[in-house]
Amino acid sequence: MSDTSSRSVRFRVIGAVAVVLVLSGTLVAGALRGLGSPAVTHLSPPPATVPAPKPCDLSALEFPCWGCLWAEKWPLRYRTDLDMLAPLGNGPANAAGWFAEFAKPGGRRYAEAEAAMGRRVPHGPILPIAPKGLDALPPDDPLLLEAEPWCDQATMRFYPEVFAVRGGQTQLPNNLFTVTLARSWIARGTDAANLDDAMADFRRVIRLGRLLRQDDVVLIDDLLGLSYIRWGAEAIYDRARKEGRTDLALLAAVVAGEGAPQRHLTAARMTAIEITPYLRQSAAEVPELDVPETRFNAISETAISCPDRRFRLEAALDLRLIAALGPEARRTSARGVLDRLARDPDPIVAANARWCLATPVAQEESKVLGSDPRYQ
Repeated sequence: MSDTSSRSVRFRVIGAVAVVLVLSGTLVAGALRGLGSPAVTHLSPPPATVPAPKPCDLSALEFPCWGCLWAEKWPLRYRTDLDMLAPLGNGPANAAGWFAEFAKPGGRRYAEAEAAMGRRVPHGPILPIAPKGLDALPPDDPLLLEAEPWCDQATMRFYPEVFAVRGGQTQLPNNLFTVTLARSWIARGTDAANLDDAMADFRRVIRLGRLLRQDDVVLIDDLLGLSYIRWGAEAIYDRARKEGRTDLALLAAVVAGEGAPQRHLTAARMTAIEITPYLRQSAAEVPELDVPETRFNAISETAISCPDRRFRLEAALDLRLIAALGPEARRTSARGVLDRLARDPDPIVAANARWCLATPVAQEESKVLGSDPRYQ
């Protein structure tokens, strides 16, 4: 999702490359809730520990067949038990409260996140994470150290505990900040002389990814979480192989191998509900959206029954645009589906649908859609 619904449409079209946009510095602005106090009070994490990984029976380890036909119905989640590689910590706090402090705009510590960007230093190649090198925080950077215990918590829920669910205006965490943390731990782990120290950093990156995927609300957050898990697994594989730990390397390879199929299936599922090919500009220079019945049915089915909530929310945003810009009969059908979603047992799905019903497509939004050369 993004700061405007028109931008949300573009994010859905380029969902497969959302990570690239974030890595280049893209941040999405929105209305921040509950962080308006001008005083900066640093949150202290409660005590937490991280259990040892579960034992892995290599004889029972399987490569999930993400390319098989039945995988089309799978939720886009890891089939391999990640607790065997990087279990979550047991901390009782909601880590989202700390990460929200650095959100843009309005986060009480956003200025600190910006200052940290200026403290990054070049790091050499890290294969396969960054074959040409990357910028990372120094290994003892205070903000990097402060973040560590927050990645030992068992929970990170932004929605609706920290940020309100507001459709295309839903606030995002500071994704550039989490990218920087993940990169910095990968860099520090790569430089670590001790295997245990390296594994601690690589596993921390995986835990950050797992935490970020817990919400299942915002597509780009999920893609980033998926990337962090892959980065950590690839780093573990590389180090374990060099240390002769073939058992650990094999497990890490299986986990790393699940990343690309999930990313590609994310793109496929977004393509299946894409509406931009059907946007046209009318003689009155306003956008019109005439979605074929087969595409409308696919969008409706995704919104109602997809096992992954983030795709349901994205499909609902499509329905909002159809209800505003489509032919009258299609508008009525789209509103009917949104009415049904507004009564959904999932409170986040319901809140998103209510926002879609209550928020008209603004004139400025229509102009953005109608002025794009692709729709003319």
